[in-house]
Amino acid sequence: MTPKFDYVVCSIEESKDTDTLTIDELQSSLLVHEQRMSSHVEEEHALKITHGDQYGGRGRGRGSFGGRGRGRGRQYFNKATVECYNCHKLGHFKWECPSKENEANYADTQEEMLLMAYVDMNKAHREDMWFLDSGCSNHMCGTKEYFSDFDGSFRDSVKLGNNTSMVVTGKGNVRLQVNGIAQIITGVFYVPELKNNLLSIGQLQEKGLTILFQSGKCKVFHPERGVIMEMKMSSNRMFMLHVISQPIASTCFNAITEDIVHLWHCRYGHLSFKGLKTLQQKKMVNGLPQLKSPLRLCKDCLVGKQQRYSFPRKSTWRASQILQLVHADICGPIKPISNSKKRFKIHVEKETNSFIRALRTDRGGEFTSQEFTNFCDVNGIQRQLTAAYTPQQNGVAERKNRTIMNMVRSMISEKKIPKPFWLEAVNWTVHVLNRSPTLAVQNKTPEEAWSGVKPSVEHFRVFGCISHVHVPDNKRTKLDDKSLSCVLLGVSEGSKAYRLYDPTSQRIIISRDVMFEEHKNWDWDKTYEKSIVCDLEWGDLEEEATMFDENEEGTESDLEADIEAEEDNFSFL
Repeated sequence: MTPKFDYVVCSIEESKDTDTLTIDELQSSLLVHEQRMSSHVEEEHALKITHGDQYGGRGRGRGSFGGRGRGRGRQYFNKATVECYNCHKLGHFKWECPSKENEANYADTQEEMLLMAYVDMNKAHREDMWFLDSGCSNHMCGTKEYFSDFDGSFRDSVKLGNNTSMVVTGKGNVRLQVNGIAQIITGVFYVPELKNNLLSIGQLQEKGLTILFQSGKCKVFHPERGVIMEMKMSSNRMFMLHVISQPIASTCFNAITEDIVHLWHCRYGHLSFKGLKTLQQKKMVNGLPQLKSPLRLCKDCLVGKQQRYSFPRKSTWRASQILQLVHADICGPIKPISNSKKRFKIHVEKETNSFIRALRTDRGGEFTSQEFTNFCDVNGIQRQLTAAYTPQQNGVAERKNRTIMNMVRSMISEKKIPKPFWLEAVNWTVHVLNRSPTLAVQNKTPEEAWSGVKPSVEHFRVFGCISHVHVPDNKRTKLDDKSLSCVLLGVSEGSKAYRLYDPTSQRIIISRDVMFEEHKNWDWDKTYEKSIVCDLEWGDLEEEATMFDENEEGTESDLEADIEAEEDNFSFL
């Protein structure tokens, strides 16, 4: 070290026990001294939020309206004409000037973002160090390569203690390795000018974590896993978390950023890009990020969808009340037989969302039998039968059948899923279409029109992708793997959890504790057989554990048409 650091060495030797001094403590001390030498400011980097003494003083009569303690509070004094001898601006005295040198930093309380402990370390940049910050409104990181699920269209600003601002140019998740355990920090702001990464205590508590400060240590507790982070207080009274960051290669990052539209296109069961744009512009769902125009053509849509000329609509009448008119149509038989031994699927299109008043169908044998006719008469349902060989008269159900099967073919083609899983694909397609725009309901999705609650799509994942489900303790021994690789088959409405298929054991698993690799496919040639043993429910699947942030009643169950008296039935809205 150069001679100018001699007093630093002397100070450290006198104040520290060099025999027990760790490298981290030494580094922290040197950084603090270097900051003092370069900026000539106080050692502590804390913001002071000022509110003034407008309403009352404390001590010897300092208040504007009334004093506290000895002495009398002076009457209100208008400072509008007072000139500051420091900055020569009106409205305050020199002793309270916010721009006075060597004074504590100030923050504007009207700013949405408060950044409490920003430390500018231009010469000592530590990307693998995260500062725990109680005054930071959001997690922040300045290294773009660390982000996954990155939304580059997100914009915001952060105001620092010295009245300067930094621009937030994105938002995403950051993957860190803490004490050998991988942790994912969600909702992290990307601030390119930020030299140090910050963990917001408030945001951690919002996630259900508990932070304990005691005896110079800080511990972060997870409600189920216990202590997940632990750090010691440094010599400058700051809590620094040393981690191993797991950056994403720049080429992969660019691909993820460019393909975010395609990813949501796949999550939405290959819904048209026009439909995604409508959902976004009219804010019809929650959890959908800002999406740009697609950069490439979806080949799986070409495989699964086919253009046809539309049939002109002769009638402009539309039902105006719930269940005033129900369109029904049978699609099948479908080969091969599904894993649940179904050969037909019944599609019920509820055009406006009470009691069924009219039912419009074709003249198929399923709808013209005497038993079904008697059922309609008993329940007061008016029958409307289309003319023979005129499917256009029941165009609503016909078109929806076509839309569903087009999306099913595209999803099966994308992930190379065996065709007997078409029933699972149909169920997921209906779940998606209930949260998609439609001409029948303006400016809202069918789910919102039925339930009155704007649905969330944050739980959407690509159908058929590889999924890793947590194996509960009672399902494994001490040395068994805690994770099991499966294939995502959609969601289980009754349990509000994900529905997964384990190709190895050929079992259906229902679980909420799942992580996904949405860009990967399962190698079906090695493991697939045509039989499924049974369903297993893993984890806490109580109804009140609302995984998908929707209304607790599970509105889609109200829309089901129990057509086939079998255990694994399905229905459509």
